[in-house]
Amino acid sequence: ASDISNAIVGLTSNYRLGYGSFVDKPMMPFVLTDAEKVLFPCMGCKLPYAFLNSLPLSDNAANFNATINADTISGNFDTPEGTLDAMVQAAVCKTQIGWRSNARRVLLVATDARSHVAGDGKVLGIIRQNDGKCHLDSNNFYS
Repeated sequence: ASDISNAIVGLTSNYRLGYGSFVDKPMMPFVLTDAEKVLFPCMGCKLPYAFLNSLPLSDNAANFNATINADTISGNFDTPEGTLDAMVQAAVCKTQIGWRSNARRVLLVATDARSHVAGDGKVLGIIRQNDGKCHLDSNNFYS
């Protein structure tokens, strides 16, 4: 985290950093839904979720570093992840994320697996494409 923030702070004084994370749609077959796996998807993991805006954009690099360093992982059942759903929420939830109106917006995505693609949700009855609207709840989770 500090490598990222130090690089950005070294480039400009006009920056804002935030942090969000994603796993996958919290439904079978993307994540296991039996009671034990929902509560403990992997050793030391938190519950799976689609997207969480953990830190809205700010100019506090120390808070950015601390938020990332304190985060824990989660797990999903299938290999692809919900990357694109998370990116849409990060892009369209302007108020919750804290985007400035005339700023260049950059998302840095780090993942260990490929993303789901259009049509992967058909097995769940998800047949409509993403509506491009913000769906973050009051706890900043994608609902």
